Amino acid sequence: MHPKGPRPVKYRQLSHTADLGLRIRGATPEELLENAGAALTAVLTDRRRLRRQKVEEIEVEAPDLEALLVAWLNRLLYLYDVDAFLGREFQILELNPQSLKARATGETYDPERHLAGTAVKAATYHHLEVKNRNGRWEATVILDL
Repeated sequence: MHPKGPRPVKYRQLSHTADLGLRIRGATPEELLENAGAALTAVLTDRRRLRRQKVEEIEVEAPDLEALLVAWLNRLLYLYDVDAFLGREFQILELNPQSLKARATGETYDPERHLAGTAVKAATYHHLEVKNRNGRWEATVILDL
């Protein structure tokens, strides 16, 4: 049990026709984005089986925080599609209203060791929402499958 009571839910999957919705939470915008990376990886495979063997430095630019969330997730999908890289841990190193710098630690997907999850084409702007609710950050993003 968490010292201050039950642990807050960091993310959960939402049902959505032909797509998959994610509701992501974090104490800060940085933690929200880190948890979004973890949620995406959890859709693609079992994160617990990923080793910390490779580090990817990532930079993303977008006009606002909502667009940064979509760009961040789509950059992670690009790394998976092109290099088969899956992040286990994510660290936002720098965040401002129109850009982020991050580090993803994980490894190359290995079908011998990693379970194949749900194939994701892209993060979308459909029903996209990022809000600060009572001092905690929450986002809803829909993934196109």
